[in-house]
Amino acid sequence: MEPSTYPPPPPPPTSPPASKGLRGFHGPATNFFRSIRNQLASMEGASQLPGGKRPTAGLLVSLIFSATAGLGLTLLVQIPLLAAFGLVPVTILFAPLTEEPVKALGMLIVFFFMWKTIPNRRYGAALGAASGLGFGVAESILYIVQLAAAGSAEGVLVRVIVTPLMHPLWSAFVGIGVFALFSSRSAQPGFKRSSRWFLPLLFLGLGMLTHCVWNTLTLGLSFAGLGYFATVPDIIVIFPVFALVLRDFLGGHFNFQNFFESTEVSPSFPFVPPPPPPPP
Repeated sequence: MEPSTYPPPPPPPTSPPASKGLRGFHGPATNFFRSIRNQLASMEGASQLPGGKRPTAGLLVSLIFSATAGLGLTLLVQIPLLAAFGLVPVTILFAPLTEEPVKALGMLIVFFFMWKTIPNRRYGAALGAASGLGFGVAESILYIVQLAAAGSAEGVLVRVIVTPLMHPLWSAFVGIGVFALFSSRSAQPGFKRSSRWFLPLLFLGLGMLTHCVWNTLTLGLSFAGLGYFATVPDIIVIFPVFALVLRDFLGGHFNFQNFFESTEVSPSFPFVPPPPPPPP
């Protein structure tokens, strides 16, 4: 019998190398939203921007836009609403409904004119957090000027403390939704159209919900007589709870050192080893 001229079979599949995102301290992992995380993972591509671009410039543009044009557009909408409906409806309802979509405009500018893509959900969350930080800093400057003029040192201190917590957290959810909406893989044949629209709306809603819960608790407790201490429950309860939810959606861990590295492989896109070299 003649020996077979076919090349030997390829070696069995091996596991992908450990992601950089799992290296270093990141605390205990969580797994609260496995189904949604699988859908997000199925939309992800590479863990870096194409062409060797760095994310810094895009994050800065998103921050500046929200701090200037974003805040200006929001004020144009909210000032008439404040006159028509009063402080409570605007703070609890209209602020989340108007501010989060406006902050998303800065993210879209970065996507269309600079990055051209959002590689994974972590880039989306960072883009959203940058937009929220810019909006929050500009908004806090307006509040701090008023509080300082009124001689309220406590109010100024509270505003400084909450500025890096509130808007970046809310808008990080929105940024994940922007990633899901414009993911290149979500446009591929066979991808569930319902997922393509469900996830962006879900994360936009989560951003608005977090914003609404924070404002409602603060306003309610301030009316109850707590004054500036009304923000304490938000800081020690609401922020950690929703930050943990955000952390889980991002992969169940948080490591700033390798933040942009995706750590999950979708079952829809398993790791496939390269083909063997052709026989000599």
